[in-house]
Amino acid sequence: MKVSIEDIRRQYAELSDEGLLEIDREDLMDQARECYDDEVARRHLTPATPHHAAPLDREELAVVDTFGSLQNAEAVKGLLKSEGIRAYVGSEFPAEDGRTLTKAFGAMPVLVPVSELESAREILEAQAGELEHAAEIPALGHIRHGVGAVRPYLYGRLDLLAFVQQVFDAEVLERHEFSPTAVHLEVMIGDSVVVLEVSDPPEAGAAPASVYVYVADVDATYRRALEAGGVSVAEPADKPYDERSAGVKDSFGNTWWISTYLGS
Repeated sequence: MKVSIEDIRRQYAELSDEGLLEIDREDLMDQARECYDDEVARRHLTPATPHHAAPLDREELAVVDTFGSLQNAEAVKGLLKSEGIRAYVGSEFPAEDGRTLTKAFGAMPVLVPVSELESAREILEAQAGELEHAAEIPALGHIRHGVGAVRPYLYGRLDLLAFVQQVFDAEVLERHEFSPTAVHLEVMIGDSVVVLEVSDPPEAGAAPASVYVYVADVDATYRRALEAGGVSVAEPADKPYDERSAGVKDSFGNTWWISTYLGS
């Protein structure tokens, strides 16, 4: 049986305050955590353990290497995870810890459990060629997060973050809560940064926008978008300009055009 976001929200909504706060948030998956946070905020509750207090890993971590930009660090993290090694970038730590790490090493660190440090170093040495292209991308100090001189700035409802995480596997780079119902977010989708202003109700004067996102599998992404509550604008179809594309709208009305380039 497939469990939807609404199923998770409904489950939390039916719990008592005590039952809700007894849940260990760190044991939840990303979508379940988002629903949990929304429900806790809606009730104006304060968890016994702050969200940032739990360590990312039970084991002591060590820096395997540092990189000039978040994009390069993320590429290395992805490589290590594909080899079965748990890896984290400095930006994933609580804000103060992340800034301290970056300042201490003068660049964006990638960390792994101490027991996997040697294996991680061996993988990086063996895959040095594959990482060469990422290393060529310069870190730009005047750009927040080092990449994305031009980035979409979208408004939406509180469910927009869950939508982009489920559909595009978006990773949160920053989260600033102005109130329980108003959050500023910066997320990474692929190699691009997208800024989200989400609130319920949406900010006065906010208008829907259109975004064009390249994905590896248009049909699978389109299906995930519908499962996440999106409304179809255009079903997947091959286009005369060597792309396969589809379109969906999120709950606020932003149109997400998803496409794969089919040319050589």
